[in-house]
Parts: sequence; C-alpha cells; structure tokens
Amino acid sequence: MSEAVASTATPGFKYEPLPQSSIRLIQLSADLRDGRPDLSIKTYARDEAPEYVCTSYCWGPDPESEFVYLNDHQFPSRPNLFLLLLHMRHHRIAYPEWQYFWIDAICINQSNVEEKTEQVSRMDETYRNATTIAAWLGMPDESEDKEMSGRDHSSKLSSPAFVDKIMGSPYWSRMWIVQELILAKEIILLYGYTRLPWKMIRGILQAWSTLGKSKWRNSAAASFVQLGAGGIGAAYIQKQGRALGELMRYLEHSEATDSRDRVFALLGLMEAEERKFIGTIFPDYTMSHEKVMLVTMAYLKQIYAPRPFRWIVKPRQVWGPKVFGLDRETWEAMWTETEAYRTPHDLTNYAHVWNAKSIGKLLIPGPSAKAFREQKAELKNLRQQWFEVRADALHRLAKESKR
Repeated sequence: MSEAVASTATPGFKYEPLPQSSIRLIQLSADLRDGRPDLSIKTYARDEAPEYVCTSYCWGPDPESEFVYLNDHQFPSRPNLFLLLLHMRHHRIAYPEWQYFWIDAICINQSNVEEKTEQVSRMDETYRNATTIAAWLGMPDESEDKEMSGRDHSSKLSSPAFVDKIMGSPYWSRMWIVQELILAKEIILLYGYTRLPWKMIRGILQAWSTLGKSKWRNSAAASFVQLGAGGIGAAYIQKQGRALGELMRYLEHSEATDSRDRVFALLGLMEAEERKFIGTIFPDYTMSHEKVMLVTMAYLKQIYAPRPFRWIVKPRQVWGPKVFGLDRETWEAMWTETEAYRTPHDLTNYAHVWNAKSIGKLLIPGPSAKAFREQKAELKNLRQQWFEVRADALHRLAKESKR
C-alpha cells in the first residue's frame, strides 16, 4: 500500500466500554466494500452469546498498513489479518454455519489495559466455548485454484513439499497458539484457499514429524504436533492442566508479539491450583516484561528449587535466559534479585505430618479414622499458610522491584 493511501487509514471506529463477563463478536459481510472486508461488531453477555468461531493467526511484525470497515468506520489492520478476512469470505462458502467470529485484535480494545487484562484472564473460556478454531497459516507462494470444492483438502498432505510449507509457517512459532488450539473443540487449518481439518491430518503430521528429512522436525511446529492438540494429550491438559515451569520450558522456542505473553498465554493451560495462585498476580499489562519475568522466576524457584531432588537438576540449568526471553546478563541479575524472596517449602517433605508414628496410628483399629481426619486437617492448614507466605513474597517483589 502506498503512503498516500495508508495515510487515509485512520481508525474511525470508537469502542464502547465492555461490561464484565461480556464478549464482542464480529459478523463478516459476503460482499467487499471498496475492495475491503466489511465487518459489524456487537457485544453479548458471555452466557447469551451465539455460537462463534475463534480465529487463530500470527499478528506479524508489519505495522497496521491496511484497514477494514467496522460498523461503517475505518479500522486499522495488519496485513496478515487483512488477508485472513479476505479469504474467510471464501471459506464461509464451505462452512455456512460460520456466522460469528472472535478476533483478538478487533474484539479486544488493545489500547485499554484494564479491558485487555480482563479479557486475557478469560481467554481460555473464550477458546473453550468456540465451536471451531480457524487457524490461518498464511498465503502460499504459488497461485491457487480458489474454486476447490469441499471442506477437506487433506489429500494434499501426500506431498512432502506441501507439508514442509504449511509446517514452516511463522504461525507455529506463536506462543498463543498452544492455548488456542489445545483448548479447541475443533480445528480447521486455513492455508490460502486450502482447508485442512485437524482431526483428519493430526496423525499424518505426527508421522511426518518423526522423519529425519522433515525440515521442521526440531521446530516449534513439531513441538506442538507432539504435544497432542486434538488428541489424548490435549484432553489431559484440558482436564488436568500442566505446570507453568514445564510449559515454559517446553515452549521456549515459541514467540510472542508482546513478550509478557510468554507467561500470560499459558495461564489457561496451568493446573487449577497453580493458576488460582498465580492468577492473583497475572495477567497484568501494567507490568514491564522484566517485572513479569522477575516475578515468574521467583515463583518457579519457590516451587521447585527447594525440593529434595534439587541435587539432580539445578534450577539454573532448567530455566535459562531463553525460557524468559532475556539476555544472559539481565537474567543473571534477576536470578540474584529473586534470592531474597524465597519462601519455606514445607510440603516437599511430609515427614513432620505423615511420619512413621502417624502412619502407624492409621493402621490401628478404632482411632484410625479420627487420626486420618486430624492429619488431613493439619496438612490442609499448613498448605494454606504456605500459599499465603508465597503470595505475600511475590506481591512484595512485584511492588518493590524497580524494573
């Protein structure tokens, strides 16, 4: 787009305040307006919202050089989103049930920090409730036949070159896709005019990922495929969640447009108890990237560093600079800074509660039930105290740090 045209693409659309427990959804006109996508947006209470499709795509490094029409106003758009919206009109012919869409760049007022924080904290709910995740992989290099019929073009995966192209897309490096796709009920990959239902191609991609000739074998795309989206692995994460430290280490090669999302994008995948705790602090977009990583680093050291097995794997070896998106010098300084915020880790050693004498009591007929209840109550009380001490330490760190 020329500079002269780009200068007219000023954002004319103005957001209305978004009430709590609400969501904005978009409808896409079948016709273009001046060659551009024409959208309408409306607010719904989450429990009254119609069925909708979530779009998953890569924002990309390019600035908002395009614009679309939103409620009859110009709305700035990055090039990749612009192409997605142009092609979505075609894909809706195959999926006429796709009437409402949720797109983060449009449905969230990105300049409103309070709204963004609230919406990100409920992002997992947004994805879980969507009927489908439409994942945009971008445009192929060669020209396409846009008249291809049917919903499923998975026969194209017989070509190694085609597989390398779709799995080499920058899309797979996005941190957010893990939550978006793991929590999905159904996933449709969109590559230009091509449609690839995930349930039809998951096994094929897993097979390709094990081949030594695959160019993407050691990429973020392979990590995601092996993580099990849409399969048993995804079902386990949806139900049980995974530890934050494990997720960050597993996805250290992934990227985020907003570096704070290296943590925030994983909140919906965390184990329930862990998320409840860390959710008292995150997400918070008023924090700098360094402060978010500082608090996260202190948290991980609280959880894992004092464990009895620390002599096997040192925390410094597990969570290096790359996990936090930091250079080594900054990482070293922050690692030292968190030392003052370590908290007792009483629950890694149950000996003072579940000791031999106590266990012996449980085996004696008569008082066993009462002893068990007493032990359980004591453990629950200790655990609550432990959480409070840890939370206090992290909140003090977030408040006192100058980063």
